[in-house]
Amino acid sequence: MSRTTTRRLTAPLALSAALGLLVSACSVDKGQRTDTAPVDRSKKLTIGFVNGNNIEFHTCLLRSMQARAEDKVELLTANSAMDPAKELSNIDDMIAKRVDVIVVQTVNMDALEGGIARANRANIPIFLTSVASVDQSKILGAVVTDVAGVGKQLGAWLGEDSKGGSVEVGVIGGAPGAAADLMDAAFKKALPKQARVVFDQPAFWQRAKAQDVAENMLQARPGVQYVFVHNEDMAIGVLAALKAAKRHDVKVITNGGSPEGTEGIRAGEIAATVSNTPRSVGEMAIDNVVGLMHKEEGVEKISTVPNLLITKANVSEAPPYCA
Repeated sequence: MSRTTTRRLTAPLALSAALGLLVSACSVDKGQRTDTAPVDRSKKLTIGFVNGNNIEFHTCLLRSMQARAEDKVELLTANSAMDPAKELSNIDDMIAKRVDVIVVQTVNMDALEGGIARANRANIPIFLTSVASVDQSKILGAVVTDVAGVGKQLGAWLGEDSKGGSVEVGVIGGAPGAAADLMDAAFKKALPKQARVVFDQPAFWQRAKAQDVAENMLQARPGVQYVFVHNEDMAIGVLAALKAAKRHDVKVITNGGSPEGTEGIRAGEIAATVSNTPRSVGEMAIDNVVGLMHKEEGVEKISTVPNLLITKANVSEAPPYCA
């Protein structure tokens, strides 16, 4: 990935880094967005950012947006803490504050539909970070992370690393409902026939939970040789379980490009990771929202943050993760 994180990129759409559990009470009504006229460039935009969680990705995403906003826009923030109902409440609150644009790092794709409908009915443009698999006529735009691409890259890397040998693979996922599902499916599809996924269990983006899940995996499937962990924070928990079991033969592959992840690569504890930084997502989100609201030429409605596969051979090229 280029270190210039603000460039706008056109690439195939993919989904999300934002996840959670679906609650049946969430609204899924079908509000329609009315296209807005260009905003007066002399007017300072007010953006309401509804974040999805408090893990490292989300805190870095917020920091990058705040740094990028500076004096260009006023940024109001809220956090949904992985609760789809709270996400809808936060969107309602931003509507009540009459912000110019609502930016959402969603908790759950099914819940998101209701939030989009509410913003559409209020005639407030809504912009998405990390996801774009919605009716794009209803959103201002999105900056997406290619999580399917992450799974594909890591599955292909495992195939090359295993040299066509028969291997057992474990997967320790995030949370069902969005990015984890897409990443999982792409990873499994990219694996060679000789690589069998013998364990697949979510750890809900929690390091301690991932350590517990890894301990269970090692007991249930002692022959596992590779483990794909959906983010680097959970990978640290998995590494703790492997060290405790003295299983230095298991190769860990993961996703994120965080300082802990790249340090794990340098130390030889993580075999491969994929960098797609929240710094890039946040900076691109601010730039694109402003550009789209001002109807600037050349601003893409949907931009994709590029992935960079990181191993020990190119770890020095890893871009900054946080603002």
